[in-house]
Amino acid sequence: MEKTVIAYYTGTGNTLALAKRIKGAELVDIIRINEGDAVLDDDITRLGIFFPVYMGGVPYPVREFINDTLKDRDNSSLQYVFSLITCGSGGKNAEWMLDRSLQEIGIGLSYSLSIRYPDSYLPLIRRVPDEKKTKEILSKAEERIKKAIEDIEKEEIKLPGKPLFGKLMSKMAGKTGPGAKDKKMSVGDDCIRCGICASICPSGNIKMVGKKAEIGDECLHCYACYNYCPQKAIKYEGRNDHYKGLVKPEELRRR
Repeated sequence: MEKTVIAYYTGTGNTLALAKRIKGAELVDIIRINEGDAVLDDDITRLGIFFPVYMGGVPYPVREFINDTLKDRDNSSLQYVFSLITCGSGGKNAEWMLDRSLQEIGIGLSYSLSIRYPDSYLPLIRRVPDEKKTKEILSKAEERIKKAIEDIEKEEIKLPGKPLFGKLMSKMAGKTGPGAKDKKMSVGDDCIRCGICASICPSGNIKMVGKKAEIGDECLHCYACYNYCPQKAIKYEGRNDHYKGLVKPEELRRR
C-alpha cells in the first residue's frame, strides 16, 4: 500500500498552503524533524520535499534535513520522490541543487517544479503583496499547480535541467543559514509578549526576555515574525507593509 509523506519547510506559510493541496499526504514539518520532535516512518513509498527558494537556492533547514536525516535513513522503500518549490521569481537553480544533493546520498528525484508564489523577502522587494496582488499571483499559478498535482498523482517523471551559472549560484546559496543578526529588525515597546513570533520562528531565534520579545543572532530571514505579529511590534527599517499569509499562525507553531 502506498504511503505519501510530504516533508515541508515554510516560513510565512506559502509552502505549507501548497503542501496541503496534495490529497492523502501526511505533512511533516522539516523543522520538527531537524529538532527531533518528528520522524519519518520506515514504510514511506512516496516522499515529497517542499520548500521556498532562499537566495536562489535550497534553504539551510532543507539541506540539514537531507544531510542529517535522509542520509542516515534506510530509503529503500522510496519509489517516488517529488518536490514542489515556491519562489518569488525563479526556482530552476533550487531544483537543480536539490537533485544534486539527493543524488549524493543515493536518492533519485523523480519530479520537481518551481511555482511562483507571493514574495515577502523584505530586503529585495519594493512592496509586499497585498491581498489583491496575492490573489492575482495565485490565480496565474493555479493552472500550473493543478497540472503539478495531477502529474504527481500519476507519478510522472520531470527532472530538473542544469541552470545557467548553476555551480556559482549553488556556492552562494550554500553559504546561507543561521548565524547572522538582521540589523534592520527590532522589537518596539508596543510588544505585548503574546509569544507568536517565538512560537513560529523556524530557527528558535526569538525569546521572550523582560518586557518584550528579543531577536537573536540565528535569523533565517523568513520574516514570519514580522508579518504575523498582531501588534506590528516587530519592525523592519524602512518598511511598514506586511504580508497576509495563506495559513493561520497557529499552523506554523513549532514551540
